Amino acid sequence: MQGNHAAIFPRTKIRIIVKIRINERRLFRRKPAGFRNKRLMTKRHERLRLFNIATVIILIAMMAVGFALASTWTAYGDGGFEIVETYPRDGATNAAVENLGVKFTFSKDIDAEANREANAKCFTLIGPDGNVLPTKVYYNPKDATQLLVLYDTTETGPLTAGKSEHYQLKVAGTLVNNEGAVLGEDVNIEFDTINQSFNTSVYMVIMLLMMGGMVFFTTRQASKKAAENAQGGSGKATREEAFNPYKEAKRTGKSVAEVMAIHEKEVAKAEAKASKKNVREYDEDFEEEEYDNGNYKVKGPRPISAGGSSYITGRKALAEAKKAEEERLARRRANAKKKR
Repeated sequence: MQGNHAAIFPRTKIRIIVKIRINERRLFRRKPAGFRNKRLMTKRHERLRLFNIATVIILIAMMAVGFALASTWTAYGDGGFEIVETYPRDGATNAAVENLGVKFTFSKDIDAEANREANAKCFTLIGPDGNVLPTKVYYNPKDATQLLVLYDTTETGPLTAGKSEHYQLKVAGTLVNNEGAVLGEDVNIEFDTINQSFNTSVYMVIMLLMMGGMVFFTTRQASKKAAENAQGGSGKATREEAFNPYKEAKRTGKSVAEVMAIHEKEVAKAEAKASKKNVREYDEDFEEEEYDNGNYKVKGPRPISAGGSSYITGRKALAEAKKAEEERLARRRANAKKKR
């Protein structure tokens, strides 16, 4: 039934909403003088919050781009045994320095214990200076088609993140799977490590911009609040405390009571003026928005017949008869005065 009422009487629902908006406007008009300042401060807080959210989103997006390394790579083989996917791919950039290596996915199982020693010798990792680096091969116990070739840091120590460097991982064609089939051809995978120094500089610049923006907006907000307080209640209280009725009475030659009465009138007048100014400014803000309250403005009054109505009220005839009666009485009184 409620849904039917809403469908049958849509204008009633609109009128209720419009009246609520009008009542809200009237209520806001009765707000004290400091309400406008609080409203402006709320807007500044909202702008600062949006700025912080946007900065954090940009920072997260840039970090995500740095870690986007994976890609599918169609590999090599004889059609039966081949490399299906590598991580990172051949020609990739921004590869991680920590746990440097390549993850392989093959088309056949390759985790047979009998072949592991021979297969480990099929992988050769070459560093930026052309030297061969030690490696270790790890197999995935949950997926027999996957293995991981990592740079062995037990003797040389972990790599230090810095500028981008170029590495090569060569796979010999003699790599054999569990069925005894070999890869058939050598494979060379080349990739570059991430430029950590550049990324760190970018992150530091973003952090400095974010902190600078927060400090700027906070300082600006504090200075504006101090200025508003100086013009508002605290400044007025200081001026009232500075007023000395005895000095004023001595200066003007009036009594203290007269000086106090004049001062109170001036203070009341200033407060009323400030209150009217705040209400006027607040009304100007509301005038920026248009409210449809169902009223329409016209150029001037018009008779009901101009709108197409044929209804006769009789007021015009009564008015004409009354006017004629008044004129008759006026002539009668004028004649009576002449006869006298």
